[in-house]
Amino acid sequence: MSKDTMREYGAMAFASRLKRLGDRLKAEATSLYRANGIAFNDSWFLVAFLLSKREGISVTEVADAFGVSHAAISQMAAAMKRKGLLVTRPDDRDGRRTLLHLTQKGQSVVEAMQPIWNAIGECTNELLADTGKDPLRAISEIEGLLEERSLFARVTASIQKDRP
Repeated sequence: MSKDTMREYGAMAFASRLKRLGDRLKAEATSLYRANGIAFNDSWFLVAFLLSKREGISVTEVADAFGVSHAAISQMAAAMKRKGLLVTRPDDRDGRRTLLHLTQKGQSVVEAMQPIWNAIGECTNELLADTGKDPLRAISEIEGLLEERSLFARVTASIQKDRP
C-alpha cells in the first residue's frame, strides 16, 4: 500500500479526507449504475431521491432540504434535464416559481436504481458498523457544533489568542 500523505496531516486534512471519501463512494455508486445498464451520475442522487419522494419541488426547496447551495442544485437539475430525467414547470399556484419534476424516463431510472440504492444503504451501514464507532453521529455533532460556532470564528479566535 502506498503512503497516504493526507492521513499524516491529521485534522488539518479532515475536510479533504471527507471529500475524498465522498468522491470515492460517489464514483463507486456511478460504476454500480453503469454495471447495471443505468446511465446516471451519483452526483444527481440527492435531487433524484427527493423528487422520487416529493414531486414538484423548487430548486430553493431542494437546496434548503439538503443544506447545499442553490447553484449546486441548479447545476444538478440542468444536467439531469439535459439527460431527459427531469423537466421544469411553472408552479400552478405561483407562476414566478419553477418546480422540478421527474420525467417518465426519470421515474423509470429511479425505479431501476431503487434496489441499488437499498443495497448501497445496507452495505454502507455494514461499513459503518464495522468501524465499531458511530461516524454518522460524529458528523451530525460536528455539523451542530459548526452551526453554533463556525470554523472561521474558531480559527480567528485561536489566531488572535496566539498573537502577542
